[in-house]
Amino acid sequence: MVLYFRRWPWLLPLIVLLGLFAYMTATGLGGTSDSIYYQWAAHTWRESGQLLAPDGRPYRYWGPLYPLLLAWLYGPTGVRVLHGAALAIYLVLWALIGNRLLPTARRQWLPWLVALSAAVLVPAKYIWSETVFGALAAIYCYSLLAWTRQKQTGWLWVATMAGFLLPLQRTAGLFLLAGAWAGLLLAGLGREKWRVLLLHGAACVVGGLAWNYYAEVLAGPKLYQSTRPWDAWASVADYGFVLVRWLLPLGASWRDAVPALWVVALPGLLAALFPLRKSTSLAVASKTTESADTVVLRELRLLWWAVLVNIVALLLATGALRAATGPHNAERYCAALVGPVVLLVLARWPDKGTIPADKKKLVRWVGGVLLGGWLAYSAVRAGHNAQQLRARPAMAWPTEVQSHSKK
Repeated sequence: MVLYFRRWPWLLPLIVLLGLFAYMTATGLGGTSDSIYYQWAAHTWRESGQLLAPDGRPYRYWGPLYPLLLAWLYGPTGVRVLHGAALAIYLVLWALIGNRLLPTARRQWLPWLVALSAAVLVPAKYIWSETVFGALAAIYCYSLLAWTRQKQTGWLWVATMAGFLLPLQRTAGLFLLAGAWAGLLLAGLGREKWRVLLLHGAACVVGGLAWNYYAEVLAGPKLYQSTRPWDAWASVADYGFVLVRWLLPLGASWRDAVPALWVVALPGLLAALFPLRKSTSLAVASKTTESADTVVLRELRLLWWAVLVNIVALLLATGALRAATGPHNAERYCAALVGPVVLLVLARWPDKGTIPADKKKLVRWVGGVLLGGWLAYSAVRAGHNAQQLRARPAMAWPTEVQSHSKK
């Protein structure tokens, strides 16, 4: 057994994550008004081959992929299988990405921090689309990064299939795709393959654009209403609080106590995460190592741009459209970004080559304490959330409601 854990360091974190998931969903799956729409669309698809809302009108508020998956894996057991598989895909793929982009000493931290992230765990309790969306995002990022290194057409095909499904799972998939493509351009990856990338981009967005045209124009009246642009400032504070809370133990009341602080914290944190060239380590490296370091730096910057563009697009959408706000929704919307954000934090940790010899021991000790504290805080928060979510009442399915009403 020890050999398996050494070969696959993500195996034990995966067992812990799936254990927490099984524990909190053993009493059933939770739901909100969003969940009702997903359930009814899945139910009507199974009954009549149509995606309908509870009021009988065409389903159009969110992408069609999640209710279609619910129709295929219908009922609480099916959703638990779907969400459990999505959690496994998310953790394993980000752990594999970390193996390529992080120094050896820091690779082991990534799967644990992802496994114990409340933003990853909590949405899986509910009949929400974020868990599957995160898995698709991980597949897309892993495949795209594999293609940038190997230039094998098969990896780009996998990325294209995942990219096609992303906007059909959630409209925010278009934001993530835009961020990844901005990263490709600005990090200098794939420029010599721009024709192939244009075809890749067109294939990724065609489904999402077609669905939004159907939802906005063909299925009924306009869904979204414009709001005041400055309303987005509250969302800036929400996202700033959420991202900092991934790293530090913060109480929920802190968001409202000092809202201006979180408005400043968001751009400050994102700026601090930008991957910088470590000139000291590169100066003493061989040409082969320098080339590898340059590739890693570019790929880290691709992920940074993907995070930045995605968050900015979410903020613009919140300010311009009728979208749910608040820190809980912000954390749910950002769930797919846990992997890249944690990876970027670990990548910015001081390297041995950049630390003066007389301070290496101190820096190593302080770094270990900080990482250990981060992991302990994540574990406490994840365990607390799992316990609280286990106590939530299960949400009934449409067939169960109908059977009960007949009795």
